[in-house]
Amino acid sequence: MSHTHRRDGHGRRRGGSDRARGRPRGVWGAALALACAAALTACGPDGGDADAAGAASDAPTSPAATPTGTGTPAEPAPSSPPPTSAAPSASAKPGGIARCETDGLALSLVANGQEMNSKYFDLRLTNTGSEPCDLLGHPGVSLLDAGGKRVGEPATRSQDGTGDGGAVRLRPGQAAHATVKTAGEGVTDGRCWPEAATLLVYPPGSRQTVTTADLAGLKVCGDSFQVGPVGDRAP
Repeated sequence: MSHTHRRDGHGRRRGGSDRARGRPRGVWGAALALACAAALTACGPDGGDADAAGAASDAPTSPAATPTGTGTPAEPAPSSPPPTSAAPSASAKPGGIARCETDGLALSLVANGQEMNSKYFDLRLTNTGSEPCDLLGHPGVSLLDAGGKRVGEPATRSQDGTGDGGAVRLRPGQAAHATVKTAGEGVTDGRCWPEAATLLVYPPGSRQTVTTADLAGLKVCGDSFQVGPVGDRAP
């Protein structure tokens, strides 16, 4: 019996010892669980301040003026000025004076003598309008027969006469002058064009013509028929 009592007593002491050691382990385990729960509540899964970051991101934002170097808000940049209108185009009438038109010009031809082997004629374009006008360059000159067919070839350009290539301004009643030249009949062995009935002229810069039936004795010989630029005086 005493042997049995020792075995039971030994059993009680071992059991008691296990329970005594089990109480502290349970208390520390509970404390550790509470501490971890509190840590999980305060910290994010990465250990960062997740709740604080979330609160900052949810907070409403308001625009703020950009500070200048003095700490005052910068004023908005001024708007661009409205576009200006395009510059006016250049006038088609330099100096306000128009080119002479055919309906304001009268044509005449005047014999101007003979020099050496050539005969000269003064071709005149007179301003019959009420306003000044300009002429610039060479006129186009041809001869027509009685049926309106061209005689020979149009006059070629020369530099004979008083024109220097500049513009000639004609006041009402004033004439521009161009020199017409041909060879003298006596030096061409009679090789002359058939007699013409009309002188036809394109004023410089015009596609319209003016005419005259008074040829002042003009007869083209030796296939030489020339006209110079307009000038402001007779040759």
